[in-house]
Amino acid sequence: MTAFLPQPAPCLPQQAPMLGRLLRKVRILWDQRKYKYDYSHVSPLAVLKHLPITDQFGFEWMKIVGKRVIDALENRAELELGTHTAQKHVEKHKLIRELLNIGEASIITVTHHISEALHFDGRFGAPATSAKSLQEYADLFRAFGLPPIAKDFTDDRAFAAMRIAGPNPVMLKRLKTLDERMKVTNEMFRIAAPKDSLNAALAEGRLYLADYALLDGAELGTYPNGQKYLYAPLALFVITGAKKELLPVAIQCKQKPAADNPIFTPNDGYNWLIAKTIVETADGNIHEASTHLGRTHLTMEAFVISSYRQFHDSHPLALLLWPHFEGTLAINSAAWKHLIADKGGVDKLMGGTINTSRQVTVNGVQSTRVMNDLLPLTFAQRGVDDREAFPNYPYRDDALLYWDAIHEWVSAYLRLYYPNDAEIQRDTELQAWTRELAADNGGRIKGLPNDGAIQRIEEFIEVVTFVIYTCSVQHAAVNFPQYDCMSYTPNMPLAGYRPAPTMKTGATEADFLAMLPTLDMAELQMDLGYLLGTVHYTELGQYGRHQFHDQRVAAPLQQFQKRLANIGQKINERNLTRRPYETLTPSGIPQSINI
Repeated sequence: MTAFLPQPAPCLPQQAPMLGRLLRKVRILWDQRKYKYDYSHVSPLAVLKHLPITDQFGFEWMKIVGKRVIDALENRAELELGTHTAQKHVEKHKLIRELLNIGEASIITVTHHISEALHFDGRFGAPATSAKSLQEYADLFRAFGLPPIAKDFTDDRAFAAMRIAGPNPVMLKRLKTLDERMKVTNEMFRIAAPKDSLNAALAEGRLYLADYALLDGAELGTYPNGQKYLYAPLALFVITGAKKELLPVAIQCKQKPAADNPIFTPNDGYNWLIAKTIVETADGNIHEASTHLGRTHLTMEAFVISSYRQFHDSHPLALLLWPHFEGTLAINSAAWKHLIADKGGVDKLMGGTINTSRQVTVNGVQSTRVMNDLLPLTFAQRGVDDREAFPNYPYRDDALLYWDAIHEWVSAYLRLYYPNDAEIQRDTELQAWTRELAADNGGRIKGLPNDGAIQRIEEFIEVVTFVIYTCSVQHAAVNFPQYDCMSYTPNMPLAGYRPAPTMKTGATEADFLAMLPTLDMAELQMDLGYLLGTVHYTELGQYGRHQFHDQRVAAPLQQFQKRLANIGQKINERNLTRRPYETLTPSGIPQSINI
């Protein structure tokens, strides 16, 4: 057995000998030619111009995704049982299985089939008709399980849970005054909370609003099955009762009050269910385009590109960040080439036009301000940070455990190499990185300290914590509920197919079903949710035996891994006394944005 010789600790640029500095510079110049920005692919965001072959997915990732593709093909075969097309699906999934068993020698052919699946074109011949019952949506799930949300999605408590433990758990804001756009009365309020009062809830800080104004005036889509609808609703919630439970109070489907824009409450029958579904549709559109694609995938893309362009592989920050960047450029390239392309999956599924969805994505990136969007600050800014006033917020409570653990790990690691602020300021590669991130001809990232001139170790730690947290925990929080919460279309349809109701009464089950997506779009949404929401590749904190050669890193890394294990135990304990929220269990959080 070959012994691994001890390797030197990573060194900062100024510590390298003269020849070493020259070689570092040559390597960095080479990478700057290899990784170039483009501002037209998802204009005006900074994304990679061309994906190098070295950054394409490896075989281990292909094996995991390939298994999910096989499941999807089996599901399609079940849906088309007895037809010639079904046999083709069976043959293809057998082929992929055989190729995966062959190993890396088959990677070119495997890549072709898996890339084809990531186009999300939908099943040829899927029925472009409306469902006559909810059972028809459940019947789409054959080779993989129907998500539990299908059992109680119409319940008001499940609707409230989607705001605090769903795919987009970042919309609620505490009200300090009643919103003039939504004329809720005490009589309306008491329908949801009969033992409470509107004025008391407001005075005690127990009223919260989910406001989807970002979608106001959105251009409505028509592709591929005709007119679609997307609104900018206002949804009012209260924390009430001895258990301090979050409940929906009222929904207004459009921003401006009007006679034909009534406020719906829980006693409005199917109109209430339709209004809740309109909120879910708005939530899904902002989630997919902004919270998910914009604020994780494409915001981090700029960090990845700039890091590859400005750091030598031996730089201590490069050694820390590389595992958190694995696969990000590849999955993002697939997204802008296929998923958010004209007539791609997003164009088919979303309520707005593809230009509307792209603009929501751009807004998500451009509205990100790094130092203002540090996780604890985001909860304070929305008025949801008080655990006594708002005791049950699973996303907040679990995510903060990880933020603190990552912050401690990053601080311990960086202080090994930057014992004081002067070392930060002397590191030429680090300063070039932050300047490029903020530059108009670079990453176009906003909200960095001093417009990209990091001077202090404390702010450096915050930035790196933000990056690692976003690449791992935040992406997991918004990605994996795509299966649990979104693949069953009636819970969160990505487009409406009937206008919002203009009266408080009169709606029927048929009206509710008519507003839901056609079965072909529901099947496509199921496929997308299943494939993107079930692929777990790598695990947070598991860096590999030889990632860090500096022996000083071992102790803080072991402490980080211990904290992650304790977080898992804490989350398991919490799930015994709350509606289970398993999205952020440690084993379900990858190191990087790789799906």
